[in-house]
Amino acid sequence: MLKRTVIILLLFPVIANAGHENLLTTKTVAFYNDTLKLKFVSNKQVFSEQWDTLPHTRFWQHIIKLPPDSVIINVASGRKPLHFISSEEWHCQTDTEKESYRQYLRQAYGLNENEVIFVTSGKRDFYEYKSTVSQIGKAAEVFLREGVDPWYAQTILLIESPGRNRQKSSAGALGPFQLMRSVAIKYGLKINKTVDERTSLEKSAGAAARLLRSACVPYLKDYLMARNIAFDEHDLWFRLLIMHIYHAGWGNVSCMLDQLNPTEGGIALFQKIWTTECRGFRNESQNYSQIALASIILFENMLHQDGDTVFLVRGDRMMANYKRPVLDKEGAKTHLNNVMEAYQHDLLDGTIPFEYFFTKINKIQKELAWIESNQTDKKESTLAQILPLSNDQALSLSNQLLRKRRPEEAVRILKMNIERYPYSVAAYDSLGRAYKMLGQNALADKYRSKSEEIKGGKLMAE
Repeated sequence: MLKRTVIILLLFPVIANAGHENLLTTKTVAFYNDTLKLKFVSNKQVFSEQWDTLPHTRFWQHIIKLPPDSVIINVASGRKPLHFISSEEWHCQTDTEKESYRQYLRQAYGLNENEVIFVTSGKRDFYEYKSTVSQIGKAAEVFLREGVDPWYAQTILLIESPGRNRQKSSAGALGPFQLMRSVAIKYGLKINKTVDERTSLEKSAGAAARLLRSACVPYLKDYLMARNIAFDEHDLWFRLLIMHIYHAGWGNVSCMLDQLNPTEGGIALFQKIWTTECRGFRNESQNYSQIALASIILFENMLHQDGDTVFLVRGDRMMANYKRPVLDKEGAKTHLNNVMEAYQHDLLDGTIPFEYFFTKINKIQKELAWIESNQTDKKESTLAQILPLSNDQALSLSNQLLRKRRPEEAVRILKMNIERYPYSVAAYDSLGRAYKMLGQNALADKYRSKSEEIKGGKLMAE
């Protein structure tokens, strides 16, 4: 057994590259400051085999696009959405009230009394696919050098920790491939008091590829061959099972498979996997391939939204379609306001820096001024004067930036907001939190005190 494994490890990189190279496709990607040709992995199978039509897949697409201040109350077994509600409304209830509402929904929808009902929060802030675009091709090349299907590189980057190379999970996994310390060291990474190579895209990609090549893939192939289950390594169901092994470990996955005793792969097998528990293979593990499928679909839609070119900055794309002579006054204003909203999303997505955001909004505001008066004011405006945000909109934007751990940008938005709304208690509170996050405690205390003064009526409101 040992000799056969060694031979596989030595020959696999040479054999595999020939089969995996043609999986990559090249797209033109337009960034805010550059245009590049980048490589991605094709995912036609998810549509041709109709994985995209499954209710579990559709449900997770909703969750990934939903902001974290909202939740979907849903049936656990089939992920059928029952009700959308704000997180605040749900969490302010007692446990008894929550269970009473679940029981009400069971009766309203004719569900079994024992039907499990989940409450799932939106995860839009976590799944930032645009931040992975420049990483995928680099990681795919590393996987190819290691003789591993680059599909795994792209999919892991999309779902494990998109764009967060230095974010550590509650379990201690770190980096773009979310490797545990012991696994990373086993597969060749250096980790000590001063260095942690898990945060390096290329080094962590190499370790993840070696883990897949030497453990995950051989374990599953041996299991399937022992049971005479036909498979192709490029089958989507095979790849998704490998993803489960990568996430939950072979012991938990084999326990789940032994319980199911499958005779073939495919969608039917996964519909059983999503409702099966065994040892450490529980709800989070069941969700893993569902999230992978939803992420693949959303990423594919983004890649093909505008034909051959991927426009990461939606504000730029929409502005390029602005045709002043064609639109009437109200149509032009509506279009430009939609463009400004798109630039806000671009800022939150991290696809444009704050200075770029400021410049574009300034130009749009001047265009709006021209539409109103048919003349352009050449005088430069301050951000507070040009940014057409209400107090609530500015607070929402700054709070989203704070959730994304981007306090510097939140400070700039909040200072603008205070200039326009000098008696906004919430703005001063948020500014205090932002400075606290930056470690500037004196300023944090200053703005929190200002908030208390306003609330206490010591400052006259306008």
